[in-house]
This record gives sequence, C-alpha cells and structure tokens, in this order.
Amino acid sequence: MEITAAVVVTVVLAIGGWIWRLATRLAKAEARTTAAEVLASAASVKASGLEKDLAAHREHVAAEYLSKDSMKEITAAINRLGDRLDGFFLQFVKRPE
Repeated sequence: MEITAAVVVTVVLAIGGWIWRLATRLAKAEARTTAAEVLASAASVKASGLEKDLAAHREHVAAEYLSKDSMKEITAAINRLGDRLDGFFLQFVKRPE
C-alpha cells in the first residue's frame, strides 16, 4: 500500500476542515454563552428593580388599608363617645312634665 502525496494532502485537508468546523462551532457557542450571560444579567437587574417596586407597592397598599381601618375605628370611637356624652347631658336636661 502506497501512500501518495494526494492521499496525505486529502487526509490533512480533511483533518484541517474538521478542526476548522469544530473551532467555528466553539466560537459560536462562546458567543451564545456571552450573549446569554448579558441577557441573564440584565434580567437579574430588572427583576431586582421589579422586586423593589413590588415591595414599595405592598407597603403603600398596607399603609392605605391601615389608614382606612384606623379612620373607621376612630370614627366609631368618636360616635360612641358622642352617644355617651348625649346620655350624660340628658340627665341634666329638665324633662317636660
């Protein structure tokens, strides 16, 4: 079996082409990885901002409900105090006979 220059060149070109193809695929994979890292970083920053916004909104809603509930309780307490004062002053008012 004779190995001619044509066979050697063909084998070298085949191996070179295979290596070039692998290098191209590797470069594309690295580019995709870099792009994915950038997108993941941006998504993480956005999620962090949204998390802060949601926490602020929850705090605002809780404060709003708390103030409404507190106002209802205060109004009810004032009304009860008014009823007590009315009862107290009715004792001093002369009733028509």
